[in-house]
Amino acid sequence: MTRSFNRLLPVFVGALLCSAASHAGLADTVARVKPSVVLVGTYLATNSPRFQLRGTGFLVDGGQRVVTNAHVLPEAVGAADAPALVVQLRQASGEWHMRPASLLGRDDPHDLAVLRMAGLPGPAMVLGDSTQVREGDDLAFTGFPIGGLLGFSPVTHRATVSSITAAALPSPSAQRLNERAIRGLRNGTFDIFQLDATAYPGNSGGPLFHPDTGELVGVMNMVLIKGTRESAMSQPSGISYAIPSRYVKALLDKHP
Repeated sequence: MTRSFNRLLPVFVGALLCSAASHAGLADTVARVKPSVVLVGTYLATNSPRFQLRGTGFLVDGGQRVVTNAHVLPEAVGAADAPALVVQLRQASGEWHMRPASLLGRDDPHDLAVLRMAGLPGPAMVLGDSTQVREGDDLAFTGFPIGGLLGFSPVTHRATVSSITAAALPSPSAQRLNERAIRGLRNGTFDIFQLDATAYPGNSGGPLFHPDTGELVGVMNMVLIKGTRESAMSQPSGISYAIPSRYVKALLDKHP
């Protein structure tokens, strides 16, 4: 009996060490990823508040281009009487610095957009190979859930890839799905990651990344909700979706 226990003890200790290393890896990755995650919204001096958060974005490719969801952008972006499109980048001091932004391009079928941020570049995320993602992989995502209700502080959640399935994104409210709309996803035109993770509308446009390397493999896009939008806060479904990063690369290649 004692001998059998002694054989198992190294395995048990090894499992604990692996688990600790895994958690340490994610903690280190989050510290690297957070400076690349930005607020995407609009600014108008006559509004109250002046800044309106619309979603999450992240810096890529040199640190001046921002990727987010197309549905995050205001409908009248660029119009003379529309609020200014802005991003907010967190400084080393912890304060947010607002930057004007302009739309470089968008990919509506995949609900993606790329912006150019004015001013000095920030730390960019590294694009990973989303074709290597498999069902069962453990990933993580960072964003601003439930808008600004929790304060403008990036929040990170773990996510398991529960399915890779063909999808056709509903429009225009791609981030909000219900049971009826979810059925339309199954007859889709491209593969999307279904995640076993609790996300909220404010996570739209945030990065989905490897917990060990921080490499970007997807963009958070939509959340399955039950009933009304308000129920997403009180009764989250735990089912979310992300756009694979290969479509981000294609969009960036079109708008260098």
